[in-house]
Amino acid sequence: MSGERHNPFMNLPANEIRKVFANQFNTLPLAVTRAPGRVELLGNHTDYNEGLVLSCALDRYIYAAAGPTGKNNTFEFFSTFNSSLVVVADAVRQQGSAWVNYPLGVYTILREKGFPAAPFALAITGTIPMGAGLSSSAALEIASGLALSTVYGFSVDPVEMAHICRDAESTFCGTNCGLLDQFSVLFGKKEHALFIDFRSLEHQTVPIQYQDMLLAITTSGVTHSLSDSAYNGRRKECAEAAKFFSKRDSSVVSLRDVSSTMLESAKGELDDVVYKRAAHVIGENERVRRGVEFLKEGKLTEFGTLLYQSHESSRVNFENSCPELDTLVDYAASLEGVYGSRLTGGGWGGATLTLIHRDAVDEFRKKIRAGYKEKTGREASVHFAAVTDGAGVIHSKSE
Repeated sequence: MSGERHNPFMNLPANEIRKVFANQFNTLPLAVTRAPGRVELLGNHTDYNEGLVLSCALDRYIYAAAGPTGKNNTFEFFSTFNSSLVVVADAVRQQGSAWVNYPLGVYTILREKGFPAAPFALAITGTIPMGAGLSSSAALEIASGLALSTVYGFSVDPVEMAHICRDAESTFCGTNCGLLDQFSVLFGKKEHALFIDFRSLEHQTVPIQYQDMLLAITTSGVTHSLSDSAYNGRRKECAEAAKFFSKRDSSVVSLRDVSSTMLESAKGELDDVVYKRAAHVIGENERVRRGVEFLKEGKLTEFGTLLYQSHESSRVNFENSCPELDTLVDYAASLEGVYGSRLTGGGWGGATLTLIHRDAVDEFRKKIRAGYKEKTGREASVHFAAVTDGAGVIHSKSE
């Protein structure tokens, strides 16, 4: 999707995207859907290690309106992010207007799975800030999948829909990813965190017992320039660590099965770098478990401490932070009304997540931007959000 820019449609309510669709395609849509952004609270790089994650859906959205084109193998797309119409003659990966590959990919995987999707027209708008690590791509995929199933009258189990959208991003769009983003977008619940077990895919919601809490997403202005090669390297190192422990204990399948005690017993035998990578993943799984209990007990201060611990592990053990992210976390820790802060997402740039009291919003925005600019020379942007429900259909042809 395109980079962040001024967008006059950013605050469109759902019924307005119907008008945008009608203006572009001279007919009303048969479906309007909405999918939220998401943020990872705890559980950094644990999903592909069959581990545990706490995430949530945020009240920033991608809205999609869809209907059939009525033309053989012709797809039409309009985005208010760049006010451009894209016509595609066949469902093949596009080099220009790359954002259309997400809905095209979902269509392609649905067809491969035997679902009766057909060529479609799609208009999108949204309020998810681009470049903030809030998974606008997963929101677009889920919104597109729900729209297609509504337009063409078939149902998809939500877990299968998450897999379909993940496969679209991995195989069609070429971005290797786990299921975290799609699961969070689909299964999020208002004022609840989402606890996901990525071995079994069992998931449950955990109430966040504090009405005055907001999430602050602060962008560093640093792109994920090293993330592809570094991400693949980390996956390889985690697999190497799991293989080491599986030779000691045949019940070990992944780092999910390794405790801190087991890890400590291997110190000196395991390669130093591989040891640190394993320490991060194992520690994150344990922090997720403690985090669930703290949320259930309403202990936000203790939960916030886990965020700081998570970031420190990212900085020292997984080495997927950067000086700019460290600066944002350090400044957040010095401000009143802040419970905790850490990098969120893959790392190597991107954004930080901070839990903050609602009364501290103005002071936080002012001071962290000024302090960050003074220290790094870069501009930070701050986006405040509340925890919301997962994706859904807002309007369908049957209504």
